[in-house]
Amino acid sequence: MDYRIEKQAKKFVIGIEMRTDNNEALTTMPRHWNKFFTENVLEKIPNKLNNTVFAVYTDYEGDYTMPYTYILGCEVSTLDVIPEGMTGKAIPEAKYAVFTSEGPYPQSLGAAWQAIWKTPLKRAYTDDFEVYPPDFNPQTNPAVKIYIAL
Repeated sequence: MDYRIEKQAKKFVIGIEMRTDNNEALTTMPRHWNKFFTENVLEKIPNKLNNTVFAVYTDYEGDYTMPYTYILGCEVSTLDVIPEGMTGKAIPEAKYAVFTSEGPYPQSLGAAWQAIWKTPLKRAYTDDFEVYPPDFNPQTNPAVKIYIAL
């Protein structure tokens, strides 16, 4: 799978978090997305820069086979106000391998992660994230950018 290397500036994200691993992700992540939408989390996030949704993978216990924290939220200008039940995360400036998942969703996203796990990249296992643009639509615009910290 093709990717490019780019440096990303420091980011702040506010959203809802859960702890999971890749063995449970097919069950836990859809429930987490459902909570994100049914509880209208997007509209409750203060100081949003826009409506781009970030799915952050952080606090890895080891490599991709180990548990990690998964945060669904938005990039914000500050972490000064974090609503109850949400968490704030500072993602430091870093170098990333950037992949694009295109095609039928969520199958294309799963296939992209399978390919990422097989790459020889020297991953940092700090803060990886997926970016879902405001016009993301699983049927008509399923492209997702995946940023892997190096």
